Amino acid sequence: MISKSLLLTLFFSIASSAWAGPGEQSELDDIAARQEQLNLKRDWAKYRLEKSQHECYDKFFTSRCLEKARLLHRQEIKEIRAQEVPMHDRERALKAILKDERDAQRISEREDAAKAEKRADNLKAFEQKQQDEAKRQADLEKRRADSENRAKENKKATPF
Repeated sequence: MISKSLLLTLFFSIASSAWAGPGEQSELDDIAARQEQLNLKRDWAKYRLEKSQHECYDKFFTSRCLEKARLLHRQEIKEIRAQEVPMHDRERALKAILKDERDAQRISEREDAAKAEKRADNLKAFEQKQQDEAKRQADLEKRRADSENRAKENKKATPF
């Protein structure tokens, strides 16, 4: 007889080798909805634990009652966790597939000839702007130096 975990592992390995598509995104949405349900179950289990603990303080054998309440809570949480573990494994696999697909798409966009040409044009335009800015700065420094010299000459050349 094939175990449940072996079947799940086989399913996840086969599913993770496929390319991502809208099915993977909808499966991620489904996993998120199931996680919400499990979170709700976990909250109810916590509520029942707190309620039973509160009731235990009215009993004579308080410690024993508290132990039983905690044991029940651990069993409930264990069942919830057993559902969460394979679901989280599948979620990680789906997210990895989606990430790999996005990365592949980005790489293909980078290697696109038209975009590469545009990037080269942008780089040339940027370098030209840098050169123009350097030229303007040098011209500005020259004008400042010349203005001081002209101011001195104007002072000397006054008719009075």
